[in-house]
Amino acid sequence: MTVEAEPRTDEPFFRHGHAYVPPQGQPLQNATRYLAAGVYLDRTLGQRVIAEYVDDEHRAVTPSFGFDLGPVILHAVRARRLRLARDVLLGLCWFLAYVLAPWTVVMLGIVMIFPAVTTRLPWRRLTWPRRIVLLWFCVTTPVYAALAIGYGPAARDLAQQGETGRDPAVDGSTGTSGLGPLDDHSLLVALLLLLAFCAVVFGHLALVYRILARELQPGAAGPGPKAWSERVDRALARVASAQRGNVTLYSGDNPFLGAGPVETEDGGPAPGARVWSVVLELDRAAADVLGKPGSGPAPVDPVVLHQRVRERLVEMRDERPAGEERPLPPNERIAGLVTDMHVVAPGRCHQLARSFDPSGSGAYRGHPLIDAKAGLPYSVASPAAVEAIVRHPQGGVRCYQRVTVGAQGQAVRGADGRPLAPAEDQDIAVSSFIYLAVEGRMLYGQFAATALPPVREEFRAVDVLPNLGPAGFIGRAVRTGWRGVLSGALLAWPRVVKTCWQMGRGASAAASAGNPARHLAHDYGSRLSVRELAAEPDFVTFTQKLDAEKYTRLIERRVNEALLDHLADECGIDVSAYRAQAGVILNEGVIMTGGSVSGQVATGAGARLTQTTIDP
Repeated sequence: MTVEAEPRTDEPFFRHGHAYVPPQGQPLQNATRYLAAGVYLDRTLGQRVIAEYVDDEHRAVTPSFGFDLGPVILHAVRARRLRLARDVLLGLCWFLAYVLAPWTVVMLGIVMIFPAVTTRLPWRRLTWPRRIVLLWFCVTTPVYAALAIGYGPAARDLAQQGETGRDPAVDGSTGTSGLGPLDDHSLLVALLLLLAFCAVVFGHLALVYRILARELQPGAAGPGPKAWSERVDRALARVASAQRGNVTLYSGDNPFLGAGPVETEDGGPAPGARVWSVVLELDRAAADVLGKPGSGPAPVDPVVLHQRVRERLVEMRDERPAGEERPLPPNERIAGLVTDMHVVAPGRCHQLARSFDPSGSGAYRGHPLIDAKAGLPYSVASPAAVEAIVRHPQGGVRCYQRVTVGAQGQAVRGADGRPLAPAEDQDIAVSSFIYLAVEGRMLYGQFAATALPPVREEFRAVDVLPNLGPAGFIGRAVRTGWRGVLSGALLAWPRVVKTCWQMGRGASAAASAGNPARHLAHDYGSRLSVRELAAEPDFVTFTQKLDAEKYTRLIERRVNEALLDHLADECGIDVSAYRAQAGVILNEGVIMTGGSVSGQVATGAGARLTQTTIDP
């Protein structure tokens, strides 16, 4: 007997999603505008977006909550083209100046190292010995170069006078040894070259600000610039069908990719992260059940548990909760609350022929989450697949109930209905993941909450740039880009080579990759979340931290009460042990039963970092 990777049923367990097409003329979400601006202002962010979604056509897509990934990719591709054009112009300036005055160009490049290094080095993160060594190098190198510029031609003139007995200044000889006719005007050539560098760098930044002001201003609509590439069009189609799915294949150690980190890089708790777990015996009957005919607890179905939890959660959002006659007033609803079942699995998928189960019955080929024909990960899990995964907690694929509270705010109205304050985004997103497993007549429940801080402040420039004119764009370009003029000019040709190499490597990989489903194993997992990369390292205001704590606590309370009510009232189970644990969790802190989660047991302030550098 052979088991196929794709079930032959009318409704497959996994499938590709439907393409997300925003309504015509609908304004872009704020997060989409900020992320699209970020790929212009941060070179590393833009390149990582292209490498993740354009260069690798078989990689899973991280679910996008609160933003559209398509416009971000289009703007990242155009931002790279603009950077390449800028670097080519800077390289041409070097080339033309070298043809006219090679000695001046070489020495000027050496002199520029000192200010370029001093303005770009992270001095605060260096130890004092390293600071001293770097400072000595940066000071002495331009000094020697300046001496060479000033005395090099004169020394050659003296040497020529000693050999021929003639003074070059008298007989009209320049004494340049064929180094070019402009050596006598070295200062002028150097000044013109520096002015050309400034014009190119500041002009590029001014053009970027003009694009941001026109195409990403508040109220701007998509879809973004034209792709001009069939490969980019394929990437957009793949992203559009996968970004609203309920399946995440992750490459790394964070199964909640896209919802916010659980830990910081140094192992500490991430801002807003909270993890706890509880364990309960399911064969202990409640006191009111004992002694009755057929007494004993009823079986516990984890699928029903999830249903009860969902019912209690959506009561905080719906106009008329189930069983309630009084409608929930609009001001009391959590309008941005969304709950759904979410499937996660490691991205490295084994596709070799193997036994279907430990008994060795049957052979299995491929991977259930991979489309073998297209070599693409599936992004949508059917209800039947979700129920099967929930009921089989020892499988390699895991299912969580995901609860997300978005950044959408509510409008404030007076008692008479008059508008008082418009709705504003809170710029944060809180997600909670609930895992329930029934094994060995025991219930294991796990709760993990994560939070996404707001997008970096420098990317929000799109909200103020529309007020500027041409002079304002240039002035802002000078203020924000003066630190990178010299370093950008020095690295012009290396950046051109690097960008062309990345573009060629991506095109070559796409043309020669073939179908990875034919490999014995392949890593399809998503490696990054654009929203996480562009987020601040911590909450910006204390109210944002309080809001994240508020929604986490509200969801915790609802989850625990739903589980307790179902287990006690419907299943007749003694929940006194669970109730004691829940009391500690909700009122005092976090406890762990039967295990531990490193670094995430207690809530507390995470490490605070700062990052304000713009690298266009």
